[in-house]
Amino acid sequence: MKIKSLSFLIALGLAAISNAAVTFNFATQTGSANGPNGLPIVDASGAAILNSTNSIFASIGYLTAGGDSTAQSVLSRFVALDSTPLIPSLVTGSTPRNGLINGADYTSATNIYPAGFQGKTAVVLIGNSSVLSSSTSIALFTFGAFEAPDGLGNKVQSFALTSASVPTLGTVTAVTSQPVAGNTFVNGVSLVPVAIPETSTSLLGALGAIALLRRRRN
Repeated sequence: MKIKSLSFLIALGLAAISNAAVTFNFATQTGSANGPNGLPIVDASGAAILNSTNSIFASIGYLTAGGDSTAQSVLSRFVALDSTPLIPSLVTGSTPRNGLINGADYTSATNIYPAGFQGKTAVVLIGNSSVLSSSTSIALFTFGAFEAPDGLGNKVQSFALTSASVPTLGTVTAVTSQPVAGNTFVNGVSLVPVAIPETSTSLLGALGAIALLRRRRN
């Protein structure tokens, strides 16, 4: 009888683990019956940027240690925890809405979590290209720490960018063109440019030396 009971408990435990899920969600719109109060992505003039699958990168993740707070360093140290980085429409999932991003970031139904996220500071990184490495401007928002799942492997955390959100990198700008007709957004965030490193003097000298050697050999 004890053996059967133990087998039942083990089977129940395995079933619970197999149904475990970790989900991290973020959005630039929280939404309400009276209209959205989120933080749209805008250009320097405050005009909402078209949010399509070819225009914006957005993901929640964390930054590796080292580096500094410059846009270039942040871009190189960002680790994305993302499975569906961009849903252009907050309603249908198909029609782009200017300036608004809604993402269901990391979802695991198999009790397998991305390595190293627990305890790290959660950040949302937004880039002006659908491919992060191609982004020339970014905005960064910093939240609290990623929490560890419970004993059964379940965890849900939500991170929302609202009109009160202050970017770690980026400029809060008054919105001049509304992302959605009929809704009023007061603030938006304008992305900051990523500095392209200049070719160093030593590298130029090395290239010159190589060219000189080739000429001598010829």
